[in-house]
Amino acid sequence: MTHEERMELAGRLCALIIERYDDTVLAVFVTSSTARGLDLEFSDLELTAVHRDGTAPVSRSYYHRGILIEVEHIEESRILDQRMRRQWPISAGEYRERIILYEKDHWTTRLDQALEARDAADPLPAQRAALLEVLEYRDKLRNARLIGDGTSLRAFGFFLADAAANLVLFLNRQPMITTRQYFHQAFACPLLPPGFRAHMEALLGLRTADPDALADVTETLTNGLVQLAALRGIETDSPELLV
Repeated sequence: MTHEERMELAGRLCALIIERYDDTVLAVFVTSSTARGLDLEFSDLELTAVHRDGTAPVSRSYYHRGILIEVEHIEESRILDQRMRRQWPISAGEYRERIILYEKDHWTTRLDQALEARDAADPLPAQRAALLEVLEYRDKLRNARLIGDGTSLRAFGFFLADAAANLVLFLNRQPMITTRQYFHQAFACPLLPPGFRAHMEALLGLRTADPDALADVTETLTNGLVQLAALRGIETDSPELLV
């Protein structure tokens, strides 16, 4: 499907949403790669429909004419949430890059204000959560190595690489452009731990690494990320129990 065909389909979907939910809909817009003009032949089509609180129907995902269509129905208060979360690199551009198909009373100006407030919030709590995710997958990979589970070792290697890329983008305050550029963006960041790309490629299976080598890569990469985060004032250990 071409970009033009995808946008024509988006217009038809918007018309159906307005026809069915007109009284509750505040805005409808295209997001992700289609909104950025980066969609390819098999890219999915993602629409967001914003509804008044308490009225959003169930979101829809299905294939149509060979592409995945995802219609997100979301309540106003949820999309205007100004809290910064650990996956900020993914969410930062999620609604900012959009093609507006419909809105009431310039509603998207409220969205822009909420996005600006979120981006200006203190990033340290969310960055700390992103670092903790890295450490969690490191520990899962350690356990897989201890019991000789090669399948889990490889699986958690990918999950660790994914969490590491998210943390690096976050520490560099770079929002993700599109999923296919996710790791490439992380590799190009100016603030990186030593050997980052080589370690990531080993975790992703792009470099040959036996279980012992993969375990070494895991420890080296994770230690580097912990040190990098410490430069931003991010600590993970607590001398006492917290509740």
